[in-house]
Amino acid sequence: MSQGSTNSRNSEVKGSCGRAVVVRIVKNGANPGTKFYGCPMWPNTSCKMFVPVDDKKVVDELQMKLFESYTTIGELEMIQKFNEDRIKDLEKKNMDLLQKVQTLKTELWEQKLEAMRANQKHLSIAVFVALILVVVFYNVN
Repeated sequence: MSQGSTNSRNSEVKGSCGRAVVVRIVKNGANPGTKFYGCPMWPNTSCKMFVPVDDKKVVDELQMKLFESYTTIGELEMIQKFNEDRIKDLEKKNMDLLQKVQTLKTELWEQKLEAMRANQKHLSIAVFVALILVVVFYNVN
C-alpha cells in the first residue's frame, strides 16, 4: 500500500517515534482514498504509525470547534455591546458632571462679584463715616 502527500498535522496524536502525526491518503492498494494518520518522516523512518482517520469523529470535532467558535463570538459580541452601553452611560455622566462643574464655576464667580460689591459698599460706608468723623473732630478742635 503506498501513501500520498501530507494534508495536515495533528499535534494531539504522536507516532511511536514521538513526532506529531500527519494525515495522509492511500493512493494505491485495497483502499485508495482512505485517510490515515502516519509518521511525517515516512518512508525514511522505522516508525510504522498507521491509524485510519475516523472522518465522522473528525467532522464531529470540527463541528464542536465551530460551535465553540460561534459561542465565543456570541459571548464577545455581548461583552462588546455591554461595554458600548457602559461607555455611553459614562459619557453621559461625564457630560452631566462637566455641566455641573460649569454651573458651580458660574455660581462661584457670581458670589465673588457679590462679595466684591458688598465689600465696596462697606468700604464706601467706612470711608464716609471716617470723613464725617474727621470733619467732626476737625470742627471740634
